[in-house]
Amino acid sequence: MLHGSGMKIGMAVVLFFVFAGWVVCLGALGHITNECREETTEWNEVGSGSSNAVDLLYPFIQPTDDGTREYTCGIFFSLDWWIVAFQFFLIIFGYLGVFVEFFHTKSTMGDLFGIGTTLFTIFTSTYVRAGYRFSAGQHDDNTVAQGFKTAAAGGIVVCVCNYIFMFLFGSEEQSEGASAAAENKA
Repeated sequence: MLHGSGMKIGMAVVLFFVFAGWVVCLGALGHITNECREETTEWNEVGSGSSNAVDLLYPFIQPTDDGTREYTCGIFFSLDWWIVAFQFFLIIFGYLGVFVEFFHTKSTMGDLFGIGTTLFTIFTSTYVRAGYRFSAGQHDDNTVAQGFKTAAAGGIVVCVCNYIFMFLFGSEEQSEGASAAAENKA
């Protein structure tokens, strides 16, 4: 049974905020990947609090002249791109679950959003750490650090909104079942 119209609107709004956070992550991840591929000076800059930020975070992305850097950067960030792509699938699946009876399954939705939230939590944790490694906790003009911090901010929005969506999606079904059982007893 689908949720009531007020709950549907609430879940649709939360999914819109998930989408907004997802767009922020998408743009920041694209920026970071591009900085790595072009081997900008900011990518190779060392934060004042670290001996070598690039080596600590990404020891196998080394400066090369043979044209393999683009491939290496693409491979390194490929898991992050898959996490972002999986979240897009979840947004679509979430909207289908809210508005289409066939996709309205509490356990499947909870499992998929649980997996997505776990992946985005790891993504966010890694990017917060990377942002501070590249900037050494300073608010400077290092666009690589800003890209990592922006991706982390979008990831936090996605994680929080995913949790809210999971709570909203599963909550009314339980309360409806409990109220129906109470009516049957009376």
